[in-house]
Amino acid sequence: MTIGVQSLGHEPAVAAPVLGAVTDLFDRLHAAGIRYCHWKSNEHLRATMTGATDIDVLVDRAAIQPLARALADTTFKRFTTVGWRSYPAIESYLGLDGDSGKLLHLHLHYQLTLGERHLKGYRLPWEELLLATREWDGASRIYVADPHLELLLLVVRAALKLRLRDLLLAAVGRPYVRGGALREFRWLAGRVQGDRLGEVAESLVGARAAALLRTMLGGGPPTLTQLRAFGRAVRPPLAAYRTFGPVAARRRRWAREWAGRAVALGRRTGFLVPTRRVLPQGGLLVAVVGADGSGKSTVTEAITRWLSADLDAVRLYFGNGKGAISLPRRLLELVAAVARRRARARGRPPAGERIVAAPPRRARGESRLRDWGDLLWILALTRERLMRFRRLARARNLGMVVICDRFPQAQFPGLNDGPWLGHWLRHASPLRRAALRRELAAIRLADLHAPDLVVKLHVPLHAAQQRRPDIATEHLVQKAQQVSALRFPATSHVVDIDASQPLERVLLDVKRALWARL
Repeated sequence: MTIGVQSLGHEPAVAAPVLGAVTDLFDRLHAAGIRYCHWKSNEHLRATMTGATDIDVLVDRAAIQPLARALADTTFKRFTTVGWRSYPAIESYLGLDGDSGKLLHLHLHYQLTLGERHLKGYRLPWEELLLATREWDGASRIYVADPHLELLLLVVRAALKLRLRDLLLAAVGRPYVRGGALREFRWLAGRVQGDRLGEVAESLVGARAAALLRTMLGGGPPTLTQLRAFGRAVRPPLAAYRTFGPVAARRRRWAREWAGRAVALGRRTGFLVPTRRVLPQGGLLVAVVGADGSGKSTVTEAITRWLSADLDAVRLYFGNGKGAISLPRRLLELVAAVARRRARARGRPPAGERIVAAPPRRARGESRLRDWGDLLWILALTRERLMRFRRLARARNLGMVVICDRFPQAQFPGLNDGPWLGHWLRHASPLRRAALRRELAAIRLADLHAPDLVVKLHVPLHAAQQRRPDIATEHLVQKAQQVSALRFPATSHVVDIDASQPLERVLLDVKRALWARL
């Protein structure tokens, strides 16, 4: 269905270099006859279509069911925005472009919800007018808002967002309309007709506001004085569309702003609190495992960074190496380093440096002092795992995506994050048996928190040798065989990925596997 469709005519009707996932999205909207328009930020529409910025689409709310069916056939999935960042009648969808690996953010607007910062306390009933006057953009091959309406909405939004702090900042030389907003205003001003803009504005916000709007088209950016006058002029005709009264609006706006600041501070100090978007169906746990040299840390860091731009993701390190190490284990590592230096000074190889021919040995009875050091090291590692499993459970239950660098397992002792103290099962010392039980209890939490997705990174022996020349070939072969043989519960989806590919290709394969499980 198309009503009131016009052609922009200011750009050649050529296909823009858009992403396949974006093209597929709009093609499905067209095929389903869903009325929509990209209603703001059309000045950088090309960047929007190539995944550089968000996609803001106003849709006909009468087409909600056809829209749901159309979206179900795309890569876009709905996410829940955290309370202090969410607004009525706006949904967030994220999609993966399978060819480029870019994460796309789609805002679906069912109503025009806009207004003050941190609140958007107005709902303007202009949706039908926007949809009826939408225009076809030949370059991007989608429908966009009439530039007269888009310019009016831009200035209304800027005026309603004005705060006292903006006036103070302007007084010390920081202009209110700047950067992207200024470029957008100038771009739209060059595409509107003054008379037509005046007619549209007068019918929606009154003659006084329309006259003020026309004076802003003189060439320079709107001044703060002009915007304040425009704001005073539009508030009376828009008062009927307010969601909250002045006092309640200010209270809610401040509460949301400070809630955001508190949450951001909490995340920086280590608290697991969602700050962006979470999965409405519950969190996702991804475990990345692989032998030495497979690139586990590189992959998990890159994937977490990629996801965190738009949703809440957390990375947890479950290894026993030098990753996120606790203070007790760090102190033990320092003591061990001092002991190794002293052993070298005495001219004999330090214990624990026999990695050239065999895996590291822990608590094997080489000496009483070393056994006690190994025991303390393993107990510190066990404490780390218990704490990380608690963080894992909390993050997953809150709807976050949890990316685990390595994952504990009880199938192979001593390697690939398996138990170190299995040989103490029948030891005469009750203390040693208790230490074993504690270690196993921490590792068996992996069965209670089975991953939704397991990514096994496989790397050929020659590549592993190049990446980790400090590790014996026998050790590399053994760990690679164990990674291949690792078994996970039936609920865990396991994906095997060739980690010898270029990093970009490895990351793309991981992104595709992860997105298929969301």
